[in-house]
Amino acid sequence: MSDAESSSELRRGVVTTLSTELATPSPFHFGFDIAPWFADALAAATRDCPVDRLVIFTDHQVFQRCGREIHDPLARRWPHVNIHLLPEDETTKTFAHLERACQRMVDLGITKRSLILALGGDSIGNVAGLVAGLTFRGIRFVDVPTTFTRQTDGSLSNKRTINSSCGKNHFGLYHAPLFVWSDAQYLLAEPVRVRRAGMVESIKNALVHETSFLPVLQRRLRADCEYTEAALSQLALATIRSKLSILRGDPTENRYGLVLEYGHTFAHALEWLAAGELLHGECVAIGMRLAARVAHRVGLIDQPLVDLHDELIADRLGLRPRLPPSIDGTVMLSTMRADNKRTTDAVRYVLLEGAGRCSNREGDYLVTVDDEIVRDVIDEFLQITEPPATKSAQAQCDERLHTAILQGLYESHREQVQRAPTANPSPR
Repeated sequence: MSDAESSSELRRGVVTTLSTELATPSPFHFGFDIAPWFADALAAATRDCPVDRLVIFTDHQVFQRCGREIHDPLARRWPHVNIHLLPEDETTKTFAHLERACQRMVDLGITKRSLILALGGDSIGNVAGLVAGLTFRGIRFVDVPTTFTRQTDGSLSNKRTINSSCGKNHFGLYHAPLFVWSDAQYLLAEPVRVRRAGMVESIKNALVHETSFLPVLQRRLRADCEYTEAALSQLALATIRSKLSILRGDPTENRYGLVLEYGHTFAHALEWLAAGELLHGECVAIGMRLAARVAHRVGLIDQPLVDLHDELIADRLGLRPRLPPSIDGTVMLSTMRADNKRTTDAVRYVLLEGAGRCSNREGDYLVTVDDEIVRDVIDEFLQITEPPATKSAQAQCDERLHTAILQGLYESHREQVQRAPTANPSPR
């Protein structure tokens, strides 16, 4: 998608509708300043089964910032609109909050014709979707994401999860929204740290699948994370499209879609151990850099691709989070044994074998690696000190980007040639 095409789609008030590739349609509506049209969209989507009660799940800060423009038009159209407030961070994703929310739905008189609306970031979206999926074995819900992470990543997946006492996202289910309403105007109010962490998923999509997105990120990412309305909206829409290109072949993320978990085995352990000191995207950034080093150590990728990870994350995006001193390789490995992608007793990882290509040598896009190798990689990484980016580092990033893309395209072409059937000569 060119900048010109993106700009035409992102005029104020214009809604772009994308498919999330599910068998039962769950459209993704994206635009800038599109809140005035939300109530009409909801009425149209529920015309065949009108809503009797509507509950908005949100947190105090989000509601103060943008809740009224969603709530008030709904309250004028539907007589029973309630608000359920939750904490604004990962502490929301607990059985205690889930139980209270489910019980409140019953107390409010929710029926199979009711609807839950998630207004907020990933934690709100997870709990609201899980409550909707559990209540009476499933009622409708709509996702209105307000963060870069939620708009470009979490709202496109149908996984609704909470945490256990020993790790992230251990309990949950799949429950697709009736639709997603993604207004890029909400992204302007995000704190810079949160926005920067959200953009890590953009880099991830490019590295695991969408190599054509790498030059786009090279042009658009800013180390200060300050963007115009148009630039921020364009980057969000491009990231959404990059993830949809992966989901097109596996919308439930059970097969090839597992590549979207790149860096997340490390990240979930880091996030858990950091106990709120690090954001999810910051942990994914570290996780991808660790995954690249593991892949290099076992001979899957070369050093320039490892360096490309470092340059895109640390220099282009300006993300250099510091880990708590209590974390080391042994502690990380112990926590990763509770990873939610476990298929055996061993810890397994999504690893690259080239730009845009994840290793599938074990048949499920997960790779088993000896614990000692992983422990050594983690401990070595923790010793790294990162000076600020320099112009020479940016030039090196350009070279690594070019090399990685060319190598990825070459390998992809070679595989296609090897798979191609031998042509039979035509009869004369």
